[in-house]
Amino acid sequence: MNSAQEKSANEIEALVLKAARGGGLPLGLAEDLAMATAYLDLDRLTGCPCSSGNAAIALPQALDAVAAGEGPKNVEADSALIVAYVANAEVHSGKTLVWEATSNGAIFHRFEDRATDEHTPLGRRTVPQALLTHLHDLAVKTHVPETESSRAGGAGAGLTDND
Repeated sequence: MNSAQEKSANEIEALVLKAARGGGLPLGLAEDLAMATAYLDLDRLTGCPCSSGNAAIALPQALDAVAAGEGPKNVEADSALIVAYVANAEVHSGKTLVWEATSNGAIFHRFEDRATDEHTPLGRRTVPQALLTHLHDLAVKTHVPETESSRAGGAGAGLTDND
């Protein structure tokens, strides 16, 4: 088995979205995490972004609070995950976040009206095999089992998909 696999940015985003849902994150927070993976340096990541404590909940909540003028906000999270969320927030808001790293996370102070152009999506990357396996294991939890009762409940294409 390979020690790592190269994946496109879209493959990584889709896998993280499914894994986050399989790990129990609500859809909106799973989508936030998936979008942030465009800026996620997988080589600096110390754990699975879908199961890093409550970081996938705390980071977007803190960013939303600061955007609403309710800063500063402290968060505890993996530094690579913080950088990815901050980059995604800055790109999508068109503003720059004033923040500082701490020993176990970050303090988000405020958004400023000056736009930043320093973030470029990372594109195609190598995903470490252990992380890839873990993400697949979480993503599989979203699958519906192939049983008569699941098909009777509407799972699968049924007779409408006959091509």
